[in-house]
Amino acid sequence: MTNPAAATGLIESIDHVSVLVADVAGAVAFYQAVLGLPVVARPDLGFVGAWLRLANGVDLHLLQLPNPDPVTERPTHGGRDRHVALRVAATEPFAVRLTALNRPFTRSYSGRDALFFRDDDGNAWELTARSSAMTCP
Repeated sequence: MTNPAAATGLIESIDHVSVLVADVAGAVAFYQAVLGLPVVARPDLGFVGAWLRLANGVDLHLLQLPNPDPVTERPTHGGRDRHVALRVAATEPFAVRLTALNRPFTRSYSGRDALFFRDDDGNAWELTARSSAMTCP
């Protein structure tokens, strides 16, 4: 039997998100402290990196490779820059963690229950509560 979804050419889900980092060990510690992500197995790809599990089989790939993008002088609010948005039940526990780690974050300008933060390499992340996530027609 053939897979009907394969014939449609539709996207099924996100498999992984890759971000460039200068220090994999530091980035792993950061993502574990802020998001509670577990490390998962990673094959030898010929460069330093780590994989962490986001949710539902979707992974975060940390790549310790030269970064062609500027790390400094990015917009203060991550919502005004390229970013990855993760849906969460509530943003407040993450705001507490970020505050305890002395990490800056901003709230959504739209009034949604969402917050934005950056890692040490300037990668922007949004956490948005499911109940407040915007829906598209």
